[in-house]
Amino acid sequence: MTTEAAAGDIRADLRAVITGSGLSLLGDWLGPEQVKRDVLAVLYAGRHLLLEGPVGSGKTLLASAIARALPAIRLAGCDFGCLPGEQACPQCAHRAALGEPLSERVVGGFDRLVRVQGSPDLLPEDLVGDLDPAAALRFGALDVRALRPGRLLRAHRRILFLDEVNRMSERLQNLLLELLEERAMTVGGYDTRFGVDTVVVATMNPAEYVGVERLSEALADRFERVRLEYPTPADEVRILRSRVDLTMPHLDPAPAEVAQSVVEFANGLRADAEVRTPPSVRASLAAYELAVTVHALSPAEGWPAAVRSAVRLAFRGRIALAHTSPDVGRPDAWLDARLGAGRA
Repeated sequence: MTTEAAAGDIRADLRAVITGSGLSLLGDWLGPEQVKRDVLAVLYAGRHLLLEGPVGSGKTLLASAIARALPAIRLAGCDFGCLPGEQACPQCAHRAALGEPLSERVVGGFDRLVRVQGSPDLLPEDLVGDLDPAAALRFGALDVRALRPGRLLRAHRRILFLDEVNRMSERLQNLLLELLEERAMTVGGYDTRFGVDTVVVATMNPAEYVGVERLSEALADRFERVRLEYPTPADEVRILRSRVDLTMPHLDPAPAEVAQSVVEFANGLRADAEVRTPPSVRASLAAYELAVTVHALSPAEGWPAAVRSAVRLAFRGRIALAHTSPDVGRPDAWLDARLGAGRA
């Protein structure tokens, strides 16, 4: 049973769950124990964490595991994360001034994580907040009571999960500096400075991936960086087999060699100098799931044919060839040649 935290201190809550659970807190993530120790050491110290690694290396899984372990907390019914009776935000203060009853709610587990998906299309208003039209008509656009808080302000007393932070523009990255350094946010147009007690867990893909921005030096200096690699072949096979057992219990399980064949082929592409964007663990998982379904539809063709068809389906849209490859303009033909060479 989840216990309810009393003080609402996100760092104290993290220290408590890390002390109580140790490495088992991250048990669902299959990876080196040293990486787990590094992650927990950063969070135990109350520092902000940056997980860097290729797509599908389990960065989101780590953040989710941490959030789910947090104890429940009783908060006021506002959008700013006030404690009951605290009246620190404009919403709570306004209701108290009117003599209106202040509602309360219990927030726990995964609900103590606020997620921001990094994207070039993200706007400052998405992070900081914008005007509530009805409140602006009632109080005026420059009244702080008209502010509808964005996800950074809503992260008060929660973990702020910035997924693929290096897909955010440098302008948006700069919005994070005050929050990371001073645990507060100043909203343009208002005189109020909002306290935001949060620990940030951010992820970023390597610089060679398409669509990523440069992480500013000022922002990078405020994180402790932990590097994640692809799982070992044995761990990746375990990931594939355990996931399919959960998602496809109605189908006969595949022989162990099927998962091994998919992982071996994926690792071959990851080490291939002609491949600029290699297949992720997510791509391997898709190939394995498709192999199971292809075989179920055409069992007479056998498992090797099912694996080749599945890998072709899963990888063709997920890999990119280096510009130096003679086949850079025909990746599908390049992949078919690799599959025909008996590597899957």
